[in-house]
Amino acid sequence: MKRRLVVIPTVAILSLLAGLLGVFTITPAEPASAAVASEFDAGNIISDALFFDGAALSAGDVQATLSAKVPSCRAGYTCLKDYRQTTTSRAAVAGRCDAYTGAANELASSIIAKVGAACGISQKAILVLLEKEQGLVSDTFPDSGQYRSATGYACPDTAACDSQYYGFFNQVYNAALQFKRYAANPAGWNHVAGRVNAIRYNPNAACGSSNVFIQNQATAGLYNYTPYQPNAAALANLYGTGDGCSAYGNRNFWRIYTDWFGSTTAGTSLVRTSSNATVYIVSGANKYPLTSQAMLTAYAPLGPVGFVSQAYLDGFSTMQAAGRVMRSPGGTIYFTDASIKLPFGSCGLVVDYGGKCDVSGFVQLTDDQLSGFANGPLMGPVLGTTAGSRYYVTLGTKREILDNTSQAAAGLPSGFNVLTEDAVSALPYAKPIVRDAVFATQRGTANYSYLGNSAAYPVDAGAVAGARLPSASVGSLSANSLAIIPKGSTFNGIVQVPGAATKYVLADGGSYVWNTGSTAALPAVAVPQTFLDAYPVKGTIVAGSMIKTQTSATVYIVMADKLFPVGAWESLVALAGGKDPVISTVPNSLVAAIPKGPVALTSNTLVLSTNNATVYLVNGVTNKIALSNFAFANEAGITGYSFTTQERLDAYPTSTTLLGFGLTCGSTDYVSAGGSVHKLDPSLKALYPFTFVALDQYTCQLLSVGTPATKFIRTPDGSIYWLDAGKKRPISSMQRFAELSQGATYLNVHPLFASAIPTGPAA
Repeated sequence: MKRRLVVIPTVAILSLLAGLLGVFTITPAEPASAAVASEFDAGNIISDALFFDGAALSAGDVQATLSAKVPSCRAGYTCLKDYRQTTTSRAAVAGRCDAYTGAANELASSIIAKVGAACGISQKAILVLLEKEQGLVSDTFPDSGQYRSATGYACPDTAACDSQYYGFFNQVYNAALQFKRYAANPAGWNHVAGRVNAIRYNPNAACGSSNVFIQNQATAGLYNYTPYQPNAAALANLYGTGDGCSAYGNRNFWRIYTDWFGSTTAGTSLVRTSSNATVYIVSGANKYPLTSQAMLTAYAPLGPVGFVSQAYLDGFSTMQAAGRVMRSPGGTIYFTDASIKLPFGSCGLVVDYGGKCDVSGFVQLTDDQLSGFANGPLMGPVLGTTAGSRYYVTLGTKREILDNTSQAAAGLPSGFNVLTEDAVSALPYAKPIVRDAVFATQRGTANYSYLGNSAAYPVDAGAVAGARLPSASVGSLSANSLAIIPKGSTFNGIVQVPGAATKYVLADGGSYVWNTGSTAALPAVAVPQTFLDAYPVKGTIVAGSMIKTQTSATVYIVMADKLFPVGAWESLVALAGGKDPVISTVPNSLVAAIPKGPVALTSNTLVLSTNNATVYLVNGVTNKIALSNFAFANEAGITGYSFTTQERLDAYPTSTTLLGFGLTCGSTDYVSAGGSVHKLDPSLKALYPFTFVALDQYTCQLLSVGTPATKFIRTPDGSIYWLDAGKKRPISSMQRFAELSQGATYLNVHPLFASAIPTGPAA
């Protein structure tokens, strides 16, 4: 047998019985921002969070509210804002109210604030109760009877009020205590939250009732305190009277609270205390802590955060921290993000997204709470985000997907939902899903990686342009995903097809065959032929080619085993044979990895340092050749000279042979005379007893080549000689020269040239 409810009539009900009971009647004025009758929910008159919030208003806040409602009291009367009473102390009532310390001459505002705090009942709710029962908050000329039965406590419908509960403090305290009794033993009263209840429209049973699903304890308490719901007529005239079967108490409570303090359900599900920043979702008998701002944002459709007392919070069982998986009373399990609820099609998918299909893996919400979330499409295993990521979610992890082709190659279904990055921020990263032999961007940066051979090769900044990045990048991955892939060596633009000996350098948007020994020791990234075929062949880099990096103006000349930086433009032109140099742009790491030779001086010029008198011929990039007389250089057409540092000179190897009149370019011998060099037929070499100094290709290409040498030479004094058997034999006349030369010409030579050849008998 359930306990009999003490029926507490409301002011509106009393107004209907005014002729019979002779009690005070309130006719409230409609406020500027009126409540809307269609928003009244008989099963959810006010939320637990708002009703049981014992910290809703301070004494000062209550006083300000009272003063605002009645700025000036009618002469001869004491309005509630000025009402005082000496209160008695009350011991704590376990599980219901904390102790109350009485005081002399307490203001009503202090009594309301202290009772609310002690019993965990909202001071706003107490003010509304005082108004709807006796009109005390807004009345400008209240009488003693209104204060005597201020909250209508212990005033049954069919009998006089119980005098032992008379008095303002008694009424406020015992009403608050009564609501806590309802909450402490919810099944011991006529109206119970969480189930359907038959609720009457009027004390007259003939007026009937209807079934109402009471959603929360606060609403159940209001019905236990005043056991009637408004009928259609009472709601149709929200600020007046309905018909003979109308009751107004719970209607007026909802209407007054709405008019004075706003929505009675705002913040129904998201609550915290003033002393602790942790926000909880309260649903049914449970509370779920929200452990991050992202989770608070995810559950924003539940309303703004409300402040409640610790006692109110303690009345809920603490469950696991809220995740993004939530469940409806009907059993549908959803994922939530961006105020959307997306249903799961299987428990396996719930587990994939970090939830469970038992109470430890989801937040249980009511249908009313879920109604605040927009309906979304069915959840799938692939999820995109507004930040540009795409994930395959599986077994509580997220595997980032590089692009559509990678997704298809992994056998995953096409398409995906798009939510925020926060939606899966709590899931750990697992190995990303990528295809082979492609470039990927690190999301949010200008950094790139080559993905291939089950590794990620960071691309050297100098190799970016040559590899046609960023246009060649097929997608982006986060730094977290890239960190999971084994790291390969730096991608410096040198690639090689497995099984082939040829190495290629990606430069100038294409590929160059690198045909020198200088790359033999350099690591090349293995790439498939299809990758290489995507880059047009630009040519071949051989010894003598000129290269630079994108980030430096220094030009290098490529040698077989090293690079020579070129120090000046004229040196560059000289090395290019006097033509405009052709320079290829290659990755920084390539240049950095190849050994360097000395700074290339201007080929085929004479140099000396400021602290050494020795003059040298710069022999291309090979060495420096000392000369003992300018005649040896001048006769070859080498006339200019310049100064350089001793350090640069010392960097060049020194030839063991001094410069003379004999020179060798490749396999051809020349002699210097008259400002040019003259080819020497092998059959005539024995006639010129010189030491032949080898010149490299860069020096040789700059020499001026004259007519081939013959057996005849002529000195500046006009003497003509016939070279024969290692000696020069004087020719006495032009007639004799004609006889001997048979039409051949002579070579005009320097006296030193002639003196180097022994003189023989006259020809």
